[in-house]
Amino acid sequence: MTDVLVVSLGTTPGLRVADNMLIAMLREAGASAEALSVGIGITDKARRGYPLNDFVEAVAARRALASALRTRAQPRAVVFSTTTTALLASRPGIPYAVWLDSPAALNRPGALNAPVRALERRSLARARLVIPMGDVGAAALPAGSAPHQVVPVPINPSGDPGGPRDPDLAVAYTPGSKAKGLDLLCAAWARVARGSRRIEVFGIERAAALAFLARRGVAEPPGVTFRGFAPAADFRAALRTARCFVSAARWEDYGQAPLEALRDGTLLVTAPAGGPYEALAIAGELDRDLVARDLEPASLAAAIEAAFQRDHASRVEYRRRAAARLEPYEWQACVSALRTRVLPILLDESPARS
Repeated sequence: MTDVLVVSLGTTPGLRVADNMLIAMLREAGASAEALSVGIGITDKARRGYPLNDFVEAVAARRALASALRTRAQPRAVVFSTTTTALLASRPGIPYAVWLDSPAALNRPGALNAPVRALERRSLARARLVIPMGDVGAAALPAGSAPHQVVPVPINPSGDPGGPRDPDLAVAYTPGSKAKGLDLLCAAWARVARGSRRIEVFGIERAAALAFLARRGVAEPPGVTFRGFAPAADFRAALRTARCFVSAARWEDYGQAPLEALRDGTLLVTAPAGGPYEALAIAGELDRDLVARDLEPASLAAAIEAAFQRDHASRVEYRRRAAARLEPYEWQACVSALRTRVLPILLDESPARS
């Protein structure tokens, strides 16, 4: 019998990576775990925006789980990865938890999304445990939710964070042009671009980037290279050599890339994005001048300039403090949280597990 069946939506690369990590961590924590992939199928054509997307995905998750429970040995517990997969799931007859980056209570505002928020309140209240990825998401859980335990997506160094740095290089990641603020990023960079300063922008191809900027009336600034959808290893390598990582996001559901930047010893320059942006408070603790006051180009430019002005000693100290602050996000810390604070509740066991 499988201990934990993870209902995996997997509609984005980030979700697939996170779900694979969760399954690996559950296994290392001593539980047997398997993934149940949710196939959207022909109903994918019905996805035209929110909240319709949520209902299409929730129906697919309900169908996949019902089929799995009919045709395979019943697991001891279910973990729904994302709140969406749990919205319409009938009570499976076994304990379940919900692993999420952001509750709908936070990222689905407005009257149109009221049904989604109501269904979320019901599913989170019925759960045995809610597992937010970060403290910001935990704070936004709706009243009446089941008890929660925070378990982040692990963030490990990709190499030596103390290696040589290019003093003129910045890095950014803008896979969603509007939400990730590509126009804000380029407008701010235009104010600080001079000499040999360069910024490498990952997550979008050049043609798409220029088309978006044209629609927003923002010119392509000097010193920008659009790296497109490069392998993750290339992105992390760029982080290890850059002076700073710049996040111009207007909204962050969690913010994996900024956390990776901090883990790789890179100065984090960031706009004050809305959402359960896990790295925002950390960035403020480490260096308040690297956090823009608002979502205006002048403010973000000032924060970028501050990063370029930091001397070697201050960057070394920043890296030391960032490493200490990110200890709860290390792989073994996350595994320990699952072993001691999640599985005993979810599987109704004593805290001691081998």
